[in-house]
Parts: sequence; structure tokens; C-alpha cells
Amino acid sequence: MAIKLSVFNMKGGVGKSTTAYNLAVGLVKFHQKRVLIIDIDSQGNAGAALGIEIWQLQKQLKDVLQRHAKLSEIIVKTNSGVDVAPSNILLAEEEIPISGLPGRELLLRKAIASVEAQYDFILIDCPPNIGVFTINALMAAEGVIIPVDMSYLGLLGIRGIERALSLIRDSLEHPIQIAGALATRFDGRNNLSKEVQQSLHNHFGDRMFKAVIPETVKLREAPSHGLSIFEYDANGTGAKAYRELVDEVMKWQ
Repeated sequence: MAIKLSVFNMKGGVGKSTTAYNLAVGLVKFHQKRVLIIDIDSQGNAGAALGIEIWQLQKQLKDVLQRHAKLSEIIVKTNSGVDVAPSNILLAEEEIPISGLPGRELLLRKAIASVEAQYDFILIDCPPNIGVFTINALMAAEGVIIPVDMSYLGLLGIRGIERALSLIRDSLEHPIQIAGALATRFDGRNNLSKEVQQSLHNHFGDRMFKAVIPETVKLREAPSHGLSIFEYDANGTGAKAYRELVDEVMKWQ
């Protein structure tokens, strides 16, 4: 059975999509794993970053959640070796109708059941909120990766993230685990980065990934070329950091 991990933070700009697609490519490239990304964020960034023309989609994740298509029918294979279930802004337009469907919290979990035997890892890129799509993503996953940018607001948002996970565990009775918190956009020249990183270590302890994702131009440039950081800047600090994360995720069960 596939290991299912959601990449989640209610704050935008923390590197959720960057983490999802680079982690996915790394699992394929370095460990020969079969990986599916489910892009349940209507921005569609994870798919777009891997070269998918998200505005040309005939079918996408919204059709699966509306029960108009099977998950297998919308999956797109990419040159990186990662499969993607893509989305675009049309997903956001369907949030209210989908929120009214019976069993709405389990729509994604049920859709995944039909394909998960084909994969070793399924990574779910969440939107930056706690709406019906994020709840679906968390209910479909066994663990959650929490990217946190090195800012005061990033640190402030931890309490909200933990309340959301408590809702999933207590109200919806799904025992999701924290696979790890991930420090992102780290600038070693900046005292605030160091202070936030230390605060995260104090809070999460051994649930903190050792990998630290740096603030680099290359990580921001890579998606415009439809490439992961491993192809775009293989010897750079971003690639080295994400390679370390890939190896850590391989040890998580």
C-alpha cells in the first residue's frame, strides 16, 4: 500500500508546492519509487512546476471529487517520472457544491483507494486554508509534512496548524501523524531565521526534519523551466537540502 503524505500549512508562501514536487521527483530519481502527486490546491502549482499545461486540462481533480471521473482518468505522466492528478482555478469554483455532497470529507480517500496499489508514495499538495479540500487531503493521508518559513508569522501559525490536526483526530476520528516540520526559506545571514528555526526545534523536537531548505533564487526559477531543483541546479544548496529531505522521508513509516 502507498504511503500517503499531505503537505500542509494554512499560510501561503511557505514552500508547500516546492516541497511536494521536489520531494516527489527525488523519491523517483534517487530511490526508484512510484510516486503520485495529488494537487488539491486550485493554484495548480505542483502540476505546473512539472511541465503540465494546467489551463489545457480536459479533466482534473474537481471532476473526481464531483464523481464525474475516476482518479485514474485524470492522471498525467510527466517527464520527471512523477504522475500528477492536476488542478486549476476551476477547482476553487466548485468548492461550495462539493462541500454539500454526502460524505464530503472522504471523497479523496475513496478516490485514492482505486489507484494506491500502483504507487509507493502519494503526496497531496494542500491549499493554504482549512476548507473542504484540505480536510479531504488530511483525511486521505497517514502523515503530514509541515513546511514553515523562517518568519515571525510562520511561527505564529503553528498553533492554527495544530488545531486543524486536532480537529481531524478528535472530531473526524482520523489518527493522522506529523511526519515532520520542515524549515523553509532559511537565510543563515539572518538572525530571525536562526531564531525561528530554534523555536521550531524547541516546539517539535524529534518531529522536526533535519533538512533545512534555504532561500535560493534557483528554487524559485526551476518551476518556470518545468524542472525540479535536481535537474535545474543539481549541485546547488537547494538540491542538497531536498535530497536530505528525500532520504529522511524514506525512513518514515
